[in-house]
Amino acid sequence: MKPLVFRAANAVGVGRYLRHRNRQRLLVLMYHGVVEQALDPFCWHQLPVDAFREQMAWVRRHYSVLPLEQALDLQKRGELPERAAAITFDDGYENVLDVAGPVLAEHRLPAHVFLVTDLVGTPEVPWPDRVWLAVHHASIARVDLAPLGLGALGLETSSRRAATLDVVLQTLKGKSAVEKDALITALEASLGVAKAQSPDDFRMATWEQVQDAAAQGLFTFGPHSRTHDILSQVGDEEVERQIAGSREDVERRLGTQPTAFAYPNGRPEDFDDRSKRAVEEAGFDWAFSTRLGLVGADDDPLALPRIAVGADLPFVRFQLLCSGWL
Repeated sequence: MKPLVFRAANAVGVGRYLRHRNRQRLLVLMYHGVVEQALDPFCWHQLPVDAFREQMAWVRRHYSVLPLEQALDLQKRGELPERAAAITFDDGYENVLDVAGPVLAEHRLPAHVFLVTDLVGTPEVPWPDRVWLAVHHASIARVDLAPLGLGALGLETSSRRAATLDVVLQTLKGKSAVEKDALITALEASLGVAKAQSPDDFRMATWEQVQDAAAQGLFTFGPHSRTHDILSQVGDEEVERQIAGSREDVERRLGTQPTAFAYPNGRPEDFDDRSKRAVEEAGFDWAFSTRLGLVGADDDPLALPRIAVGADLPFVRFQLLCSGWL
C-alpha cells in the first residue's frame, strides 16, 4: 500500500512542494557501501549500484551538491544556496571508492567518507559485517543461538537467513564491545565458520587508496571513531580515545583537520553528553547522528540528522525522504 501512496504523492507534486518549503535546509544523505549486485542474504547497508546510479542522477537534477564541510560552513554563515545537499558514506569500504566513485565522478558529485580508522587497511570489518559473513558462509540449516537468548533459528533459505541475521544484529546492538565480540565468536563457532573469512564486499579501503582519492578531489574524509564501538557503552577514557584518537589518525594520514565527526550507530541512545563534550574538546564543529531529518540552521551542531539510505528503500520513497517527507 505505501508505495502506491508515495507514487501518488509524487504524481500530485508533494515532492516539489516539500523541496520548495525546505529549500533553506541541507539534505545530508547517509550511505555505507555500494555493490555491483544485491547481496544474499539481504544486507541493508550495501546498496546495489543500479539503485545508487538512479538516486545520484535524481539528486544531481534537483540539488546543488557540495562537499560536506563546505556546506556546513556556508549554512553556519547564512550563505547556503537553496536546495543544497551533501553525500556521506560511513565506515570506509573499498567499494565506496571503486564502485560508487565512478558514479559520483560521472555526475560530478563530491562525497564525504567517515572512516573507522583502526579498520582502514586491515582485513578486519565492522562487527555487523562479521555477523553477515558468518551467516552467509554457514553450511548448516539451523543454528542454536542460546548464548544470545534467541533459541534455534533457521538458515534453510535466503529469506530465513536474512530474518536470522536481522534478529542477531538487533540483539547485539545492545551489548558492550567485549560482550559483543565474545558472542560473535560463539556464533561463528556455532555456524562452523572461521573469523578469518575473506571480507569480500566488506573489504575496507587502505590508507593509500584514501590518500589517492583525497588527492583527486572527489572525496573528502573524516572520522567515524577508531573501532565503531557504541560510545554510550564505553568508559570515559575510551570515549576520548575513539573520538580524539580517530581525528588524530585522519590528521596524521591525510594532513587535514576534519571538522565533522559521525557517531557510530548514531541513534540517540548510542551517544551521550560525554560524547558531545569529547567531540567539542577534540576540535570538531559538527557531529552527525542517524536521526532522520534535514539539517536546519537551528539544529544542535553536535547531533545533526541525516537521511539514511538502505538497499530496501523504494526510489519513490527516496525522493520524498530527500524532499522532507519524513
